[in-house]
Amino acid sequence: MPPAEMGVAGRYEEYSKKEIHFGETELKDWFLQRRFTMERNMAIKKALDDNNFMGLSMANSSVPDTQKAMWSDLVQGKPELSDSLSTNARQMKSEMYTKMFKDASDLDHPCRIPGSEYLQCVQSNVKDASKTRQMKCVSLFSTFDACRKGVLQQQSHALENAMVKQDIADRRAKALFERRSILLDAKTA
Repeated sequence: MPPAEMGVAGRYEEYSKKEIHFGETELKDWFLQRRFTMERNMAIKKALDDNNFMGLSMANSSVPDTQKAMWSDLVQGKPELSDSLSTNARQMKSEMYTKMFKDASDLDHPCRIPGSEYLQCVQSNVKDASKTRQMKCVSLFSTFDACRKGVLQQQSHALENAMVKQDIADRRAKALFERRSILLDAKTA
């Protein structure tokens, strides 16, 4: 029936049907997007866990404690060699730090160069005492540390922005669902 021939109640009913249909379509899109994102994130987490990747939070329980400690040094602490270790052990540990770092960062990573320079300084000075090595490498570590903190800050901002976007989408879906319920209740009354 053309809109001109409908009464107020008919136009409202037609409008309500269209709004309900629109709301249901939007809710389906929201649900599918949330479901897809959840499944994608779970698949990524499983792949990372299967390959012993522990991330910045070091949350993978299957990674050996020695690797966790070294990773913690690379991500948060200071990769350093103890004087109590033999020269061969210090050499081996510095090589392990370098290998772990290079395996974890691709060539485009902003901290690849400063981190590699610092670890190379540590590796080339394994025969020196800890204090001497620290004096030689302090400026390189400062650059590396600033880069790490910058990356962590970027990731923190990205996480915060993603959470805000998700919250906005969830609130919108909630409002659509409530509006749909009101329209359905009005339709049956």
